[in-house]
Amino acid sequence: MSRTSPPALTASPTSEEEAAQSSFDYAYVNLLHERIMTRGDSALRANYLHGVLHAARLASVLGIPAISALEFGVAGGRGLLALERASEYAGDAFGVSIDVYGFDSGRGLPKPTDFRDCPNLFLEGQFPLDEARLASRLERAQLILGLVDETVSTFMEREPAPVGFVSFDLDLYSSTVSALRVFTGRAEFSLPRVQCYFDDITGFTYADHNGERLAISEFNAANALRKISPIYAAEFYVPRSESQELWVRKLYMAHILDHARYNDYDGLVRREAAGAGGAWSLT
Repeated sequence: MSRTSPPALTASPTSEEEAAQSSFDYAYVNLLHERIMTRGDSALRANYLHGVLHAARLASVLGIPAISALEFGVAGGRGLLALERASEYAGDAFGVSIDVYGFDSGRGLPKPTDFRDCPNLFLEGQFPLDEARLASRLERAQLILGLVDETVSTFMEREPAPVGFVSFDLDLYSSTVSALRVFTGRAEFSLPRVQCYFDDITGFTYADHNGERLAISEFNAANALRKISPIYAAEFYVPRSESQELWVRKLYMAHILDHARYNDYDGLVRREAAGAGGAWSLT
């Protein structure tokens, strides 16, 4: 697969980057996002790059050297390839190691159980995975195959690097309920706030009483100190060129309220008293 090189780092920021870093880290992350996307790397997806850049930024500020980025629902594999590539750029930009994992049954969708799984939209066996073909294209990402109800628990027992970004694209309510258990383990299993992308929440017949929205609502009701919330008005905080894209309406954040570092200063709003510290730059 033909690929461009990851972004190179320089020792000091340009005047444009200094201005972007002046008060909110959103501006700087957006600058990185735009520069990476304009490289013409066809493997990239803007939504994954956004989430992983923010995850890597938070890990860097907190001094966490390695994180994990997950995709639930691999299917054809283009998303996992995009996540792998985004993690290379984000990890290089912020000096953070990022492990990438893709979860899939390997046999397409399980059979929908009831109305909550939107059987009017989905059929058993849809979106199968060609494991051999995808494995030959992946460079670092790891495939975790099997029903997510079983593989999530096994994955958590492995104690991977803290989870910083998760894409949920399992289509079914029942599978999403299982995947959300990734946020129910020990607090240190993730960053204090985790960037999330939920693919199946807009249009079609998705509603509050079915699919991913219902799974999120039930998760929040069942967990007093773990909450998943939309990133409200996200269109005003992403790069201007992306503000009208549908993916922006699908951004959420998992809040691990009992995380020992949840209240630590995270650099998103800059404090002059904290000092400028190191600076990241893309050339």
